[in-house]
Amino acid sequence: MEQRLSDADPIADGHNETGVMTGFFLRLVRTYTYYTPIKKGKYKAYLTALSFLKKRPHSMLVKVRDGRQFYVDLNTGMQETLFFIGEYERSITEIFSQLICEGDVCIDAGANFGWYTTLMSMRAGPMGEVHSFEPLPNVFVELGRNRRLADNAEKIFINECALGDRESTVTLNLFSDQPTGHASLAPRDTELEQIFECRMTTLNSYLSARNIDRVDLVKADIEGAELLFLKGATRIFENEKKPIILMEMALESTKEFGYTPNDLITYISERGSYEFYRIDELNTRLTKIEGFAEGEIGANVLCIPTNAIAPIKETIRRYAGE
Repeated sequence: MEQRLSDADPIADGHNETGVMTGFFLRLVRTYTYYTPIKKGKYKAYLTALSFLKKRPHSMLVKVRDGRQFYVDLNTGMQETLFFIGEYERSITEIFSQLICEGDVCIDAGANFGWYTTLMSMRAGPMGEVHSFEPLPNVFVELGRNRRLADNAEKIFINECALGDRESTVTLNLFSDQPTGHASLAPRDTELEQIFECRMTTLNSYLSARNIDRVDLVKADIEGAELLFLKGATRIFENEKKPIILMEMALESTKEFGYTPNDLITYISERGSYEFYRIDELNTRLTKIEGFAEGEIGANVLCIPTNAIAPIKETIRRYAGE
C-alpha cells in the first residue's frame, strides 16, 4: 500500500535510505525554507545544507503547497525547490493550472516525475483524463510512483515511450552535467552519462488506438523534439475546438534538430487560429508575441485558441495586463 501523508505532517522520510540524522537534518532545513515568509536567502540556505551531505536521498515523501504528494529525488537536479519550498516552476504552474477545466482530456509529453501530470489530473477531476509520456526508464519509475499518490490516479495513463513523428526505436541521451529533465534525442557537445534506446510513437497512433476523439490541453517539454511531436499529432487540430498548448520553445534545444522556435509557431498557426503568449517566469506575467527575433533564446509559450471559452480568455487577459 502506498504511504500517505497526514495534513499535519508535510514531510516523511525513509530512514533506511537517508539515515536518521540526514532525515532529521533535511526536515529541519525544510521547516525553515518551507514556512519562512522571508524570500531572500532561502535558496542559498538549502543549497548550503545540501552541500554538507555526502549522499543525497533518492526518495523522500513530501506534501507540497497545493496538497499534492510526491516522492522526491534530490539527485536529479530538478526537485530541490519541490522539497524545500513546496513548489516547482511556480509562475508556469500558477497560470497553467487556471487553464485546466473539469473534464479535460490532457496530454503530457515529457512528463518527467509527474508535476504537470498530477496537476492536470487534480484540476480535470474524475471526469477528465491525463495521458503522459516519459521515455527515460528510471524517471518513468518516478512518474509511476507519483501517479499512485495522485487523486484520480485511475484516470492517469502513463506510457514509457517518446512522442514524435514516426513509429521507431530511437536513442535517448542523458548528459552528465545536466538534470535528467534535459535528456534529449539529439546528441550535444557535452559529456554523455548514459545512452538509452526507447520506443517512439506518434500521438496520432496513440489517440486512434484508444479511440480518443478530442484533446483539450497539451503540455510538451521534450528538449527540442517539439516539432517532431507536432508532426505526429495532427489529429489534435482536427476538431473545431483546438487544444490549449503549453510548449517549451527554446533555441538552444531546437537548433539541435535543425529548426527554430518560430517554426513551432508557424506550424501551429497553419493548423488553427491561435494567439501566442510568452511566460515571464520572473514576474508571473504573459506577453503576447507574434514570434521571436533572430537569435532570441525562446521561452515557455502558451498557445491559446482564439475561440477559447470566456474564462480562459479572462485568465489570459488578467496575466497579460490587457
